[in-house]
Amino acid sequence: MFDWSVLLQFHFLRPFWLFLVVPFAILSVLQWRRSDLGRQWEPVIAAHLLPSMIVPGSQRRLFSPLWVSIILGPLLAIAVAGPSWERGDSPFAQDSATLIIAIDLSASMNESDLQPSRLQRARDKILKLAEARGDAYTALVAYSGTAHTVLPLSNDSNMLLHYLDALSVGMLPRRGKAPESVLPIADTLLAARGNGGSLLIVSDGASDQSAAVFADWAKQNDTQLLVWGMGKTQEQLDQDTARGLNARAQPLQEAQLRNISKAANGHYERVSVDDDDLRNLLRRINRHYRLSEDSARPWLDGGIYLLPLIMLFFLLWFRTGWVLRW
Repeated sequence: MFDWSVLLQFHFLRPFWLFLVVPFAILSVLQWRRSDLGRQWEPVIAAHLLPSMIVPGSQRRLFSPLWVSIILGPLLAIAVAGPSWERGDSPFAQDSATLIIAIDLSASMNESDLQPSRLQRARDKILKLAEARGDAYTALVAYSGTAHTVLPLSNDSNMLLHYLDALSVGMLPRRGKAPESVLPIADTLLAARGNGGSLLIVSDGASDQSAAVFADWAKQNDTQLLVWGMGKTQEQLDQDTARGLNARAQPLQEAQLRNISKAANGHYERVSVDDDDLRNLLRRINRHYRLSEDSARPWLDGGIYLLPLIMLFFLLWFRTGWVLRW
């Protein structure tokens, strides 16, 4: 199926070369008039005898040097002007997206509604995400009441494994749950790379004041916000209780997490028992990267696709008798 978006992107890299069509058109008109034998003999032969006195030339036939030159001129002008409708890969682009992972280490992350705990489930999910991203640049930030850089941007997934294993609830100096404290650190880490990226908040809740801070932050940069909810909602805990399971835990504060995601025009994803949540987040990270890199990717010169056709027309000039007289 034809992609109509190509028409919206079509343009010329060197549009001024299209003015070559003007001299080509003038020369073609002169050649056309020159090949008109009737016009050449009008001053010499009487009009009623002229049709019978001349033999039509071959220049006006469809397969003739004149017609080939009329077609070849505009083709050359278009090829030199550089038609373009798609972008190539940037020589300065990274192989994949930059990601800042901010993991919540507040007391509620010790809840066991996700076995063995919310924090451990978060570790497992993050490691799967890192494995799927390969050697992409990733940083790790831990927060509760305050935020701290655990691992600067690195493309070594083994480093992430070691630092994740060392994280535990209560190890940070201030208690609380302030995901907004991550934002200045994320901005600093991404600025060091010189390009945009994604910020992934891995948590089970947020304060009511967090959304306003995220809204102001989103107005000042183009970093993508992703929120990964770890835990079960009150409805899910009630269902577990109805099945006779021990479901005493603080419920996932899904409304607050959705609020910070919505405030920053981001995306919220709740943890799932399978890998659907991971695939959804990975797809959004990569798509945001491609959109961010568009402005750095050069437009491809499509004039090269016209070269085989132009060369075929030029080969016709090796035929005996194929000349244009000026």
